[in-house]
Amino acid sequence: MGNLIWHDLGRFISITASVYAVWSSFFGFYYRKFFWDFVGGTLRDPGGIQPAPGAAVFITLIVKAPIIQILAMILGMMIVALEYSLPLVKGLALYRSFVVRIVLLFFQSFLCILYYQVNSTMLASEIISKIPVSYDNGLASGSLFFFPSTVNIHNELGVDFEIRLCPALQKKPRLPTPHFNGGADEPVSEPLANVDPFTPPYDPGLLVGELISEEISQQYVVLMNKYSVVPRHFLLITKEYQSQTSPLMPDDLLQAYALLVAGKKAGKNMFAFYNCGDLSGASQPHKHLQFIETEDDGPPIESLAGSISLESPGKPFSIERLPWANHVFRFPSNLPSSPVHKREPILADAFISLLDLVISTVRYDPTYPAGLPSYNVILTLEHMHLIPRRFENHTIDSTGDDLSVNSMGFAGMLLVKSERELEAVKTEGLGKILRSVALQSVHDIQVAGSTRDIDGDATSML
Repeated sequence: MGNLIWHDLGRFISITASVYAVWSSFFGFYYRKFFWDFVGGTLRDPGGIQPAPGAAVFITLIVKAPIIQILAMILGMMIVALEYSLPLVKGLALYRSFVVRIVLLFFQSFLCILYYQVNSTMLASEIISKIPVSYDNGLASGSLFFFPSTVNIHNELGVDFEIRLCPALQKKPRLPTPHFNGGADEPVSEPLANVDPFTPPYDPGLLVGELISEEISQQYVVLMNKYSVVPRHFLLITKEYQSQTSPLMPDDLLQAYALLVAGKKAGKNMFAFYNCGDLSGASQPHKHLQFIETEDDGPPIESLAGSISLESPGKPFSIERLPWANHVFRFPSNLPSSPVHKREPILADAFISLLDLVISTVRYDPTYPAGLPSYNVILTLEHMHLIPRRFENHTIDSTGDDLSVNSMGFAGMLLVKSERELEAVKTEGLGKILRSVALQSVHDIQVAGSTRDIDGDATSML
């Protein structure tokens, strides 16, 4: 009797282990990483862990092609078939062989410990902890391209602008101009899956995981940015297609802010930005926010925003030193530690009030094109910035070249591709460049309450 009990217990353990092996290998298809790549590897900054040359064969068999995962899945299915006693194998000699079972279990265990096994559904804190691993994985698999750059500090308007020079970007494949579905009078339609890189199946070398929260109904996917100038640049994407012309919803704001809080707790200073509309510098029509790590507490513009003393806390304000229209909201100091149900009304009300000001600013420009307005959003733990946009590109006077500007530019971080372009930008001035693609500030008039009548406000857009 005792032998029978031990025999059945062994079968159940073997079946459980094999089912898990099949399940883990399935996740290994989408999250490909050689678990032991840190052994003998070199830690580079930027760049992350570079596996040792001896790990090349495992990188090939796990990351570039999931051969190890497939073999582990096949072995798992074979062991389940043996132990569960499928009718097809009962008559075979190997069914009665303990040696076969031991050998299969040994090789199954060996294969499973080679690759990283992860559940792709995570919380914000788990996502942040996986970003370095995902970044290394993307580099090792060839899915992610990192372009080294140098930062030049250019002080203007009281802001230490960071002009990042990246000559390698001249070789970056030029992305086609995105088509933003859903104008003012046309419904939003879902793009074809084969032209949307933010729809399944996701590139396993870029996938970090799916982001969930008990308090948030909207589902999100986090991917590494395929073309990175700044290490560990990642994206928060709506799992179901939404247009990049649509405003940020409360769920979007909550999840983005949760990632910033999780990053701060992990010792990472980050900010998020959102390019909304066809004049904002957006490169993809599928709704996505982007996240960048900074060495300081935030982007360069944040120090200027933080230096302003507010007479009326809890209300939008403008950084008057800047020559373009900008609308800013300062969050309560305890917002990062507040529960979700208290964060939501603060974040949503802040965004709606700033979006109202953006729409009002646009209506002061009689030449502004019809349709939904374009604007940039910058989100930090302390502030939310909205900047209405008039043009996507600025034409540099001295060279005649077009310079694309997105939220990063208004955050105080501009990207150039050559020394010639760098000197031209410095000579022309960041204030002039950013003002040319934005709108004139009418914040004083708006605060005074003498804005034009608006038939539809931001609330109607939400």
